[in-house]
Amino acid sequence: MAGFLVPIRVFTPHSLAAVRFAVEFGKRNKGMLYFLFVDDPDDAPVFREKGTGWEEAPESNTFRQEIEALIDAGGSLDGVQMETHYRSGDFMEVVRQFVQDHYITEIVVSLPDEDEDTFEQTRKDILLLLKMTHCRILTVKQKNKGLR
Repeated sequence: MAGFLVPIRVFTPHSLAAVRFAVEFGKRNKGMLYFLFVDDPDDAPVFREKGTGWEEAPESNTFRQEIEALIDAGGSLDGVQMETHYRSGDFMEVVRQFVQDHYITEIVVSLPDEDEDTFEQTRKDILLLLKMTHCRILTVKQKNKGLR
């Protein structure tokens, strides 16, 4: 069975676009969808370990709720198989290891517009993921930039 991975390090409109695409993709393709939330200590905190669970940084709460609702709704669809995982560590290394451990064939990544500050870093990350994992990378663009 093919494995499709959506790695998420921040809750943004771009992350939401990747999750939306993956859920729709999962409806049409047989395979396992994996949503991997990564807390990278080198980035601004997004997920914080709290007791036995995880909590998100407050500024990302709205997008977190939308992402979780999409994942929950997608998980109840017939024929769509999905799992959610949480990891801490260097984003690229965590994704590389997850791909290796779960036999991932495709990675879904949201690509910001070229005029956004994060575009160049995201492009570099995609190229590095391609080299590190040898997976097919599906890039997604956010629709209707002003709308969620």
